[in-house]
Amino acid sequence: MKIFLRSVWGYTKPYFFSRAGLLPSLLLVVAITFQLIVVAAEVARNQWRNDFFESLQKRDWDEFVHQFWVYLVIAAVLIVGTVYQTYFIKSLSVRWRRWLTEHFVNRWLDDASHYRMKLLPVRGDNPDQRIADDTRKFAENALSLCVGLIGAVVTLASFITVLWLISPPVSVSFMGEQRVVPGLLVWCALIYSAIGTWVAHLIGRYLIPLNYQHDRLEGDFRFDLVRVRDSGEQIATLHGEQVEKDILAGRFARVVDNWFALIRREKLLGFFSEGFKHASLYFPYLVLAPFYFAETLQFGQLMQAGSAFSIVRVSLSYFVTAYQQLAEWVAVTQRLDGLDADLSAAQKLGTLPPFEREPAADMPGLSAENLVAWNVDRDRELGTLPSLHMVPGEMHTLRSRSGSGKTSIVRALASLWPFTSGRLEISGRKLVLPQNAYMPPGTLKRALVYPLGEQEVDDTTAIAALAAVGLSSLADHLQDESVIARLSGGERQRIAFARALIFKPDVLVMDEPTSWLDQRAHDELFDVLKLHLPRAIVLSTST
Repeated sequence: MKIFLRSVWGYTKPYFFSRAGLLPSLLLVVAITFQLIVVAAEVARNQWRNDFFESLQKRDWDEFVHQFWVYLVIAAVLIVGTVYQTYFIKSLSVRWRRWLTEHFVNRWLDDASHYRMKLLPVRGDNPDQRIADDTRKFAENALSLCVGLIGAVVTLASFITVLWLISPPVSVSFMGEQRVVPGLLVWCALIYSAIGTWVAHLIGRYLIPLNYQHDRLEGDFRFDLVRVRDSGEQIATLHGEQVEKDILAGRFARVVDNWFALIRREKLLGFFSEGFKHASLYFPYLVLAPFYFAETLQFGQLMQAGSAFSIVRVSLSYFVTAYQQLAEWVAVTQRLDGLDADLSAAQKLGTLPPFEREPAADMPGLSAENLVAWNVDRDRELGTLPSLHMVPGEMHTLRSRSGSGKTSIVRALASLWPFTSGRLEISGRKLVLPQNAYMPPGTLKRALVYPLGEQEVDDTTAIAALAAVGLSSLADHLQDESVIARLSGGERQRIAFARALIFKPDVLVMDEPTSWLDQRAHDELFDVLKLHLPRAIVLSTST
């Protein structure tokens, strides 16, 4: 519990107690205020029940009509309070979710943590799902439970006094002496709710791991669906549909098994919660019936006591009714904790032991000595670069057979692979282009200027870069979002060269940049680099 509360505080304090936390804090105060207004209206309605039923018992028509007008005012306050409380809670939950999402997205994308997380020996699952879904569930459940708990406490404090005053004293025999016990219904409510909370915990405690597992398995299934969609051409070419069906069926079978385990446990908790709730509706009347029939309790008091008992019981049994939501909140917090731990572990992997100098006043350069990329366990070499020294305007190609570790060295040069040794010095503006050119979603221009933003590059520059790499036919489609899906492998590699022309790096590293193109195209594209980037250091790999 201490770990859970520390985690909740870790996601709450930075948002509500920062400079930007004034508005969220104000919204929270307003939501709680409306909750208190609702409680005050409930107290008024409870008193109204006494007056209303007394008017019926006395057959007082004028008082009966008057009580209807009183109820209209109370109902109006209840309606406005309930609606605005819900509105402000949801408004705050969206804002909190936005902050949590930005927090995790920034941590995920900063310093290539999204890539290094894949290198961890033990890691969580589906960070995309945790950022997209769990941040929403955390904010919604936290606010709902927090405001609900405050409402339950204030309601309890308000109604327990009413219930104490209404409850007739009871004389009991204890150790041979007669003792008067005041507040009969208060003690009944305490015992009734304590038993209910204890039983609900025994039944519902298994919901936390089941909820945790449920979202993880759903994320795995959705991930595989996306994988099939993105790899559609390869799967169709190999006619691997049946294998994919089997994989998806296996994933979904685990979802279904966990789902049935979850709903079976929810069924047990539902039986108890519903039985507990409905029994409580008539329990106070059963306790007070002897006093009413003995004419020591008025009809209006009986109805008021029944209403007050139900409200006190609900307040005392708050965790019984909210147990399922609480279980989901705990599971969500644990998943966000897991993502936080993975991101911290990924950041600790760090970058290369060698250093890179900032461009500043230094002349661009690339120098490596005994650079070795190791596997994760550091017991096997993936690639080596014994010695390399390059100055501005120089081009060099690392040639070796396929599988000899060229890509691993490129990752080391890009400061992505943390399991390295040796010395590396890079000064100047660097751009590393992988073999498979990444195409972000959106327009052709967005893909062309990546990793720059569309607004940073004018259309004239973009069109000139397309023409330089032999893609003039695409010049009229810069704002077309359907072009990317139709590009061939060779065209994607030409766009990668165009990116280099637009980015204008001091150091350009490319991993087999023309593997989809013939020798003539290869020579033409490197001639374009020499022409447009005459002072750049260009290092490429090839078989």
